[in-house]
Parts: sequence; C-alpha cells; structure tokens
Amino acid sequence: MKISFFFFFFLVLSTSLLSQEDLKQSLIVVHVDPNSKSQFKQKIFSYHFLDGAYVGKDELISVQGKKDGKDYIRTDLKVNTIYKQRYLITGIGNIIDLLEKKVLFDGRAELVKCSNDSAIFYTNDIFKGKFYSVYNFKKNEYAEVKNLLFKPKLGQDVEFDKTTAPFNINYYPQNKPKILLSANAGYGQKGIKENYALDPPFFWINNNSFVYANFNKENTEVSFYQITIDSKKNKLIGKLAMIKETKPAEFFKVNDSEWIMSLGDKQISIDVKAQLVNEMQVSKSQKDFTYDCKSGSSVRTIKFKNNEIGKFYFKPANFKVDDNIVALLKEIVVQGETFQQGICVWSLNSQKWAQLDSEEVLTIIGWIKE
Repeated sequence: MKISFFFFFFLVLSTSLLSQEDLKQSLIVVHVDPNSKSQFKQKIFSYHFLDGAYVGKDELISVQGKKDGKDYIRTDLKVNTIYKQRYLITGIGNIIDLLEKKVLFDGRAELVKCSNDSAIFYTNDIFKGKFYSVYNFKKNEYAEVKNLLFKPKLGQDVEFDKTTAPFNINYYPQNKPKILLSANAGYGQKGIKENYALDPPFFWINNNSFVYANFNKENTEVSFYQITIDSKKNKLIGKLAMIKETKPAEFFKVNDSEWIMSLGDKQISIDVKAQLVNEMQVSKSQKDFTYDCKSGSSVRTIKFKNNEIGKFYFKPANFKVDDNIVALLKEIVVQGETFQQGICVWSLNSQKWAQLDSEEVLTIIGWIKE
C-alpha cells in the first residue's frame, strides 16, 4: 500500500508540474496588407509561444478597414479589448471571433462593459440617436435595448458644443431645457486631422461629477477640470505643458480615484481624491512589468519585479504583458520620425529577448491563452 501511495503521489506531482510548464500563449498582432491600400485590409495574426518560447505564427483573418471611403473595421483606433480569450472588440466596437475566424459585428459603437455572455455598447450618433445595445455571444445576436431604465454607464447627458471656440459644455436633463456647464472648455486636441479639433476626452467620477481635459488654443498646455452638475461648479485640478500629438488622448481608469491620460509619449496621472495632476515617470505595474514613461526619452528601461530586463524605445500602446511574458514593438527615432525594428518578446523562462520576423505592424492587440 505504501508503494502504491507514493507512486500515486509522484504521478500527481509530476502531472501538476508538467501542466504548469506546458503553457501555451498567443500574441495577437495586426499587420496591414500592402497590396490593398484603398480598402486598408488588416491581417490579424497569432504568434504562438510554448513556455515562453516562440514556436510559429498563423494568419487568423483578414478584415477590411475601409468601405465606400469610410472607416469600416478598424483595429488601430482607440483601445481594443480581448474578451474570454477569444473575442476581439475593436476600439470602435467591431467584434471579431478569433477562434471561429469571422466578424460577428461590423457596426460602430462605444463599448461600455463586458459581462458574462454579453458585451454592452452605447451609441450617440447624430443620425441614429442615443441608445444602448447588447451583443449576446451565446446566441450571436445584436439588439438595441428598449428598456428606458437600462443605464449601465455612469454619468448624465453631457456634450461639447464646438460651434464656437473656446468650446461650450452643455447638460441635457430629460424633458428640460439644456444647461450651460462651461463657456470656456478649451479648443480641443489639434493635429489629428487638418483644421479639425477632437471632442476633449473626459471621464465620470459618479453620476453627478466628471473630469475633462481642457486644451489651450496653441495646444501647448492641457488643464484638467472637475465639473459638478448640480452646482455647475468648475474646479481646476491641475495643468501640464504639452506638444501637439498625432494620436487622440485617452483616459484609462486605475481605481475609483485615479485615472491615467495617455497623450503621445506622456502618461498623466489624475488623482481626483488628492486633487493632483502629475506626469508619470514610471508606468503602473502590469503583471509585475513596468517601464520608464517620461516623455522625450529615446529609450525606456523595462523592469520585471523591479529588476531591469532591457532598454528599448517603443510606444506604450504597443507594450503588452501576460503572465511572465512581455511583447513590444521596438522602434528607433531619427530626426523626429519613428521607424519599426520588429516585435521583441521577453519571458521569464528564456530570460532573454527574442526578435520576431514580422511584417510592418499596425498594432499589437495583446495576449491570449490557448
């Protein structure tokens, strides 16, 4: 009986160790098809890794980025989301099934959240109107929500009026006249499109209070104001110097009191509770990985569990981590222009950087476990 017991114990232990080592991960990367510029075709690849070592890649699906001269399915706009290790939800709301290799939804909407077998979206369109919608992954069905009390998103009906500059911020209470919250909301972020300024990014703290980014006319300074709807109070939290960028600024939530705004190479921390605004020097830890994020640096020091593992230049949007593994798109800066140098991957198992043979990268989406 003793021999049988120890044999069984050894078998269970061996199986456990083997299962821990046999880790399959895939890096989802998007390349542009150079032969289809008018349709802006994007080729989505899966780069496969076994226990941190690269073992090959395959093309999952090719999607059309332009249709009738307009944006169609785009993986390079705003922040992409991978849900349930399978579904790619683009920053503009398209849904792609990476397992079945097909497009599930080609419409456009703002992702509010994913929950169980559903993705919830919000649409605010001058032609379609304002409404919530839900995509059910189990039924593969997309439908508009008819329940008027359904409101999973924080905040009220607030919009920027850009007919004059500086912009106005208006609040639209139900069945009541609009209320002016600010007549000096800045000039928006410029440099993205010629003679065009984006709506300033903002985030809701609760249903009655939000913070927005106020860009000055020259786009040399950005200020962060907190507005309280009930009192119409505008409060300056802080401001920082900036330069014009070619990519829209975006907010990311850290916790209930802190948000980060990505603005080019800058990462700006907005702490609502402490009422502080700071340019970050080091990124927030993601699965024990951090990097230098001070703007203007030609290289970034990357650390794993506070130990330096490498120095590269890369854009934060193309820095993707998973358990004990990190991928980035290495670039060099020459006279103000950036040039790609390939995808680099470091893993705890290998303890070194591997450079992948790849075409020009549009964006690195992130990791999934196979």
